[in-house]
Amino acid sequence: MKHITVGREFNRGKIAFVECVKNGPLENIEIKNKCFLLILLTSGKLEFSVGENTVSASAPSFICFDETEDPVLLKNTAAKYICIYFHPKYLNVNMCFGLLRSKSYGDIASVHDMFMLKPFIDKVYVIPIRQTGAEKIEASAEYMQKELSEQRDWYWSCRGRSYFMEIIIALERMYGLMGYMVDGSSADSAPAVESPLLREAILYIESHYGENLTLSDISLGAGLNRTTLTYLMKKELGCTVMEYLMNHRISVAKKQLAFTEVPIKDITAMVGFKTVQHFGRVFKAKTEMTPAEFRKSAVDKRKKNFS
Repeated sequence: MKHITVGREFNRGKIAFVECVKNGPLENIEIKNKCFLLILLTSGKLEFSVGENTVSASAPSFICFDETEDPVLLKNTAAKYICIYFHPKYLNVNMCFGLLRSKSYGDIASVHDMFMLKPFIDKVYVIPIRQTGAEKIEASAEYMQKELSEQRDWYWSCRGRSYFMEIIIALERMYGLMGYMVDGSSADSAPAVESPLLREAILYIESHYGENLTLSDISLGAGLNRTTLTYLMKKELGCTVMEYLMNHRISVAKKQLAFTEVPIKDITAMVGFKTVQHFGRVFKAKTEMTPAEFRKSAVDKRKKNFS
């Protein structure tokens, strides 16, 4: 199968159903009945024909094609991009094409906190990236490519998936926050956010959650004064700004624990905690389980339900 990465020194022969290519050729895309393609367009413009449709994208943006498509490049205008070819089972072995399109998948995804991949399934094709999050998303893609190409240790596939998950989390969140509606339903399960100002603040938090953020940092990054930001967050989402930050960190950590084998100390740093001990205390307060207990529980529950 094309568009895979194979283990060399570590986990020799291991097949990861993903390929990450920077500024590679786009003239002969072969994904039909094989895999999805996510293009992170960082500069310039790209234009494709997809069936009877013309898909045009300007940087920064995501371009999403599923395995039913046969995109043909029409125009490349000084574009720089990273292509991520992937089968959904790279995210989790249970995520096959049929399951993603089944009527029951929404409930399954909710129970197991799995990705919906709605930007692909809904065939929206182009999701603009807000400038607030562009740097973080590009960095995650660069790190992903590096992990898959260098394969520096036994965790190379898991680390690649970890960075890919950061990208997919950002993609699905931007898709939802931009208010896409498909068949009259919300594009994601996150709470609706009416205020454009609050959306900017949320995107800033979700793009910088790994940093040592203060309320002043978030206010400055979102272009809001602290009083307005605090009011909007409390009014629309019923929490303080710092509570939202902490909840998002734990939400990302839960996905990383559930779907990767990346060491807990690495996840600790990724989601903005200085020590494993602090992360463990906060995580248990939020979930009533230690990170290790949560990881085991999530894996066991999937094995039981999907068997």
